[in-house]
Order: sequence, then C-alpha cells, then structure tokens
Amino acid sequence: MQVKRNRGGRPRKQVKKTEQLAVMCTPVDRLVIKAKAREANLTISEYLLHAGKGSPVKIKHIPREILQFTGRINHTAALLNQMARKLNCGLSLGEMERLLLVSCLETLQKLSSEIKSSLP
Repeated sequence: MQVKRNRGGRPRKQVKKTEQLAVMCTPVDRLVIKAKAREANLTISEYLLHAGKGSPVKIKHIPREILQFTGRINHTAALLNQMARKLNCGLSLGEMERLLLVSCLETLQKLSSEIKSSLP
C-alpha cells in the first residue's frame, strides 16, 4: 500500500471554475463597470458574478493605515535583504548602509510598538 505524499503547493479548489462567459458592451459601459468594480475593490469578473447572481456587492475595504503599515514593512524588508546579500557576498557595509541599517532597526521598533498599541 502506497502512502500518498503531500506534494505541497496550493490546495485544489472543491468547485473549479471552468466556464467562460463573454459580455458585449459599449466602451462607456465597460468604463462604468470597471469603475464600479474598482470602487468595490473587486476584479471585473468578481463584480459581474456578484451582480449577475443578484447577491449584494460587498466592498472590500482595507484601511489606509494598514496599507501604509504593510508598505513600510515591505520597504524595510527590502533594505535589509539588500544589506544581507552584500554581507553574504563577503563585502563590508559602508557608512551609508550602516546608517540605513540603524534606520531600519528604528523603523522596526516603531512598527512593533504600533502593533502592540493597536492590540486590545
């Protein structure tokens, strides 16, 4: 009896979307639909599926603070990655990179305190 190995990756969907539906519209209609989908933070396909099924279109709203927060984290991670790559290649950090490293550390400490203060 063979044991089924987990090959990793994304799990398969239970109900796979295999059908495609084409819709003819005017350029103005397309712009209106695209704008409404963007306003709801959905793709055009998701927006039309919700509207076609008669279900309410729920607006996916991510607060601006969260977007800024993730942007700062990503920027800091990229800087740290660049410096780590340089160190791993056997090169030393210059004065500018050392200052960036200190700045990254301060940013991470500030983000950490912001997270702690926002938790209940």
